[in-house]
Amino acid sequence: MTMRLSTEVLVIGAGPAGTAAAHWAAESGRMVVLLEKETMPRERVCGDALTPKAVGHLADMGIEVNNKNFHQHHGLRMTAHGQSIELQWPTDHDHPSHGLAIRRRSLDKLLVEHADNTGAQVWTGVEVIDPIIEHGHLRGCRAMGSGCGSGPEGEIEVRARFVIIADGPLSPFGRSLGTARTRTYAQGVAMRGYFPSPRHSEKVIESVFDLRDNTGHQLPGYGWIFPLGDGTVNTGVGLLSHHHGNDPQSIRELFDKWLLQIPEAWEVEVDSIEGEPEGGRLPMGASVRPRSGPNWVVVGDAAGSVNPFNGDGVEPALSNGRLAASVVNDAIRTGDGLELRRYEKQLVSSYDHYYRLGRLVTKALGKPGLMRRFTLLGIQSRVLTELVMRISTNLVNNDAGGTESVYEIGKVVARLIPDRD
Repeated sequence: MTMRLSTEVLVIGAGPAGTAAAHWAAESGRMVVLLEKETMPRERVCGDALTPKAVGHLADMGIEVNNKNFHQHHGLRMTAHGQSIELQWPTDHDHPSHGLAIRRRSLDKLLVEHADNTGAQVWTGVEVIDPIIEHGHLRGCRAMGSGCGSGPEGEIEVRARFVIIADGPLSPFGRSLGTARTRTYAQGVAMRGYFPSPRHSEKVIESVFDLRDNTGHQLPGYGWIFPLGDGTVNTGVGLLSHHHGNDPQSIRELFDKWLLQIPEAWEVEVDSIEGEPEGGRLPMGASVRPRSGPNWVVVGDAAGSVNPFNGDGVEPALSNGRLAASVVNDAIRTGDGLELRRYEKQLVSSYDHYYRLGRLVTKALGKPGLMRRFTLLGIQSRVLTELVMRISTNLVNNDAGGTESVYEIGKVVARLIPDRD
């Protein structure tokens, strides 16, 4: 027998975007059902380091960001060509002046519990099968519960006035409604592992820009070491993978090579990996269109919202989820479904210039030799390194002077350069 229920807002997927959307919609007094096919906790490919901007989103949600589950970091060390520059996180903006590190499996579980406590009905272990389409309109979804999570077992039918789609980078639900990724845009590929280190409580995270292919040419990407404060560090590699141009580098081969060049100061025990390394692709640069329909919006990785500068998916996801909940709430409050148009307009006005600039930068860095020249120049100058840090983590403040002037010039240039091959 099929279980049937109705709700105002259906959220599909319980990553940071989906849980943020569920939280904010429930906080506004809406009836929310959140479906997630996996059970918690679950693994995800992630560096586990949250930028100050992401920390600000969590604090806005009412999550206690100073508890023992999080490890604070106060700056970023950037290393290239044997030289390092260490920078503190900026203090001249509205976000906290520190970042946090927490394993993604723990973060997602925390966010699911928070959405549930806010009032959303959260069912894990429930896989969405297909959309319910009637007379050309989305009416909800059909799903199957495994009985292994918080959701029921068996066939489920959920009808909803509005649907927020947060089902990850492959986004099968979004694709069934016509969303598609622009394949000429670069996407990322990453792999990470957990290793014991006596330096696990360091207050600085490190990015090393010295990944090389088998011929010795520098690759457009970086290796990282992010201390977690739990006896381990998260270390891994991220690489741009263009649909055209560069041959895809074997990410496992690159990861194994990276383990041999991790800075010795971290004392990482590379032969003592916890489990197996995890790898995956990162849909970057607002590469998915459309991002909304008559009664649905797409958020997070499903919308291709990963930051093209640094591969961060958590901060954009938390931001997307909040915006999606806001427009859906307004649509319900006013009875005007056209309010959903504000979602696309807000994304364009607030983020698209940033993503466009990022897409052009990543496209340029994918050209042979340019990554090496860029890092050689940048690591010689603290000013340039801070510029890169601010822009890549989207910590740009209109009152902060030179960095913002360069950023504004970059946006103007980006608008003048063709964005597609």
